[in-house]
Amino acid sequence: MIPSATDAPAAAARPSRQRPRRADAITLTATGPGGTASTNPIATPRSNASTSSAEQFNCCKYRLSPEAACSDIDGRVGKIPIFATVQPVATMNPTLQRMAPSKTPPSPSGATIAVLFADPDPLVRDAVELHFRAHPTIAAETVATAEQALETFSPSSRYDALVLDVTMPGATELSAQFRTLNRAVIATVPLTDVAAAERLLPDVNTLLLTKPLSMHALERAITVAAHASRLERQLTHLQNIAAQQREQDRRIQEFQQEREQLLEQLEQHKQRFRTAIHDMQNPIANLSALLKELHNRREQLPPWATESIELCTQSVALLQVLIEDVLSATQLDSRPTLQRHQLDVAQLLRSCARRFTAAAERKNIWINVLTPPALPPLEADEYHLTKALDNLISNAIKYTPPGGAVTLEAASDGESIVLRVRDTGVGLTPEDIANAFGEFKRLSSRPTAGEPSTGLGLYIVRRIAELHGGSVHVESPGKGMGSTFTLTIPLHPSS
Repeated sequence: MIPSATDAPAAAARPSRQRPRRADAITLTATGPGGTASTNPIATPRSNASTSSAEQFNCCKYRLSPEAACSDIDGRVGKIPIFATVQPVATMNPTLQRMAPSKTPPSPSGATIAVLFADPDPLVRDAVELHFRAHPTIAAETVATAEQALETFSPSSRYDALVLDVTMPGATELSAQFRTLNRAVIATVPLTDVAAAERLLPDVNTLLLTKPLSMHALERAITVAAHASRLERQLTHLQNIAAQQREQDRRIQEFQQEREQLLEQLEQHKQRFRTAIHDMQNPIANLSALLKELHNRREQLPPWATESIELCTQSVALLQVLIEDVLSATQLDSRPTLQRHQLDVAQLLRSCARRFTAAAERKNIWINVLTPPALPPLEADEYHLTKALDNLISNAIKYTPPGGAVTLEAASDGESIVLRVRDTGVGLTPEDIANAFGEFKRLSSRPTAGEPSTGLGLYIVRRIAELHGGSVHVESPGKGMGSTFTLTIPLHPSS
């Protein structure tokens, strides 16, 4: 039905439902708590204006009206009504001042930026949701109150930035809580209420935007603020790591100083101990000579005195062996310089065997020396190597019962000299084998004739082998089945 002339005023008051002939024939007005704004979503943009498609706004949500009075994102009247930017230069982030308003900078490293948008105006929230719904780099979530925003607050919050209206109740508390996460806070404020922004500025991390908002300016602010916030968090993390490293370095330095002091004190104690042990040699030697003299006159003494002299003689002999072993061990622990020269291994074994002939004869023990026709010369310290062999032979005689045998063997594999001392003695348990070369370690077996044992003899052998770059180990089938000690010394120090 075509309206008559009398219906013209009423028809003029209603919005036309016919398709307009011109692009600027329709104006959209949105009314909400933030005020009233209008737009023509299908108008042809000017050549120098930024454009927004009608799909960016869900126009069916707003009532139509012939009214038209608001600015677009470039400040022009009659275009996009919901947001306009009036940003004071004094409050604008310097980075944003250098950016052109027509292009949104990319997200850092292409990562999605999560934004929490707190604003009491439903039109603003709807427009933000519509604008960022399919945004490639920014994901926005909107809330109407500070209380709703605080409900999403947690130490593990996923948001990179907070955009809030400073006039909203609880805005100051919300911004302060969000800043504890070291996240960016962007404040929006009506152009007529700058005083509210000044109260919030101490809590605002990045910048201040005035309403009505420009979507492009908001995108830029979010991207720059989130990027700056991430960089700040990374910097804080690196600073924390650097502080931890400095603390670790300080502790390591303290530990090193304490270690050096303890080592110095230990060396002083060792030196005093060596001095005391060395000074004991002369008194004990005098006591041994006195006991020997009494032993020679035992026929003139009562039987009880003779028995006491024998016990004292054994104790003094044990002290002499202990002092000698302790001095040898402390000397080896200080890593003395070896006096190396070429040695005839076969001759060395025969000399060691001759020194123990008397001790072996007292227990009716045979000592055998087995060497190949030719052995390469060995570069070693003769004094220390002789000491190691003496300890092994003495140990074999001590733990071999009367009538047994001790065999000395030598061989070469082309790189090392292998020396073996076999006995038919009491043998070793697996536990004895594991502890054989420890310092002051006593084995389960006891010497077969009550000979003195200090628990240092095999430890000294190990230290001498290590000083020569070699090794020592023991094998035993079990208790009562004898033992074999193998000492391996490289032919040359370089090998």
